Amino acid sequence: MEGQNPPVREEVLLRAAEQLSSAAEILVAVSARTAVAVDSRLSPSLLRALTLVGTSPGLSLAAFADHARISRSRASRVCDSLERAGLLTRSPVSEDRRGIALDLTHRGHSVLDSVRRQRAAWIRGALLHMPDADLRALLTGLWSLGPSLARASAEPGRGPS
Repeated sequence: MEGQNPPVREEVLLRAAEQLSSAAEILVAVSARTAVAVDSRLSPSLLRALTLVGTSPGLSLAAFADHARISRSRASRVCDSLERAGLLTRSPVSEDRRGIALDLTHRGHSVLDSVRRQRAAWIRGALLHMPDADLRALLTGLWSLGPSLARASAEPGRGPS
């Protein structure tokens, strides 16, 4: 039956995608504001870099560039900024004379932990305003959505469909 509205599931998927997209924009903005409040030098790209290195200690500069989907020269400039801020160290990789391993300094770990705590506190505050039934439904949905998002982001070359 051509000319009919899309099936209900398609409409629900579109609304859900729009709502999640809006929520993601808000969360990115909150994350950026939180990072700047913790350290005024932390731009969103520097926070992303700090997070990548913080979750993968010893990450090589080349792997960092690949994970961040930026050029190696851009990755090196980002690391320069983090190193100048005292948040990151670079050291030679023993197996590869040209390789560089990235690690957070004690201060880098402290800054990242502080950003995460403040961001989580803001989110908790927002969740407190939700009715209990909505909060439970959100949690149920997130338990299902998380692995689905992780799978989609891990698939090479997979973009939005």
